[in-house]
Amino acid sequence: MKNFNGAGKELPKVQICAYVIKHIAYSLWPKACLIIFCVLFSWSLVSPAFGQEDKGLNEVQPLRIGQRIPDEFWAKEHLFFINGDTIRGTLEEHKGKMLVLDFWSSGCAPCLLHQKEIEHFKAMYPNELAVVMVNSKKTREKYDVLVKHINNGRFAKAGMHGLISIIEDTYLENMFSYYCFPSYFWINESGVLQTHTFRNLLDREYVPPFLLKK
Repeated sequence: MKNFNGAGKELPKVQICAYVIKHIAYSLWPKACLIIFCVLFSWSLVSPAFGQEDKGLNEVQPLRIGQRIPDEFWAKEHLFFINGDTIRGTLEEHKGKMLVLDFWSSGCAPCLLHQKEIEHFKAMYPNELAVVMVNSKKTREKYDVLVKHINNGRFAKAGMHGLISIIEDTYLENMFSYYCFPSYFWINESGVLQTHTFRNLLDREYVPPFLLKK
């Protein structure tokens, strides 16, 4: 059987081969594209895992109510602001107590006004209760800002005798997810996140939870 072009002339063998190859290529191209797409898509799913070997495994996972605090929580160093001075320390000394993390901002009036009541209960339950103020980086209140508030009497006007707080924090704010100030996270004596409230429960107007009466 002979192959002819549009004019009725016989096609050269070279043109016949080119014609056949062209049609084979057109028929295989969709399959080739599908194979390439599958390979690239599979690699995109696998490749992030390589980056997580060093980074992802160390990311802080948010805790939910009822979950136990990881061991690293107690050993993690934080920057503490103590009435104008700073020191690095851990929360290890509070292990075995009811620990309340008090996330606050200087622009939140209730955050400051509640400290007087909180101090009352800290003095009443020194061996059972610890409350640690936490000022996270999301507040954008660095050391200089807090010193300014001490000097202009902002904290004193709220009835506070001083300021002791973790500052410039990112670790705790990632572990304890919150959306407003104040936010209180209660960690019980067994190291379990027991509750999260947006209101100070250490108030003499009613019986605070989780504490024995005295």
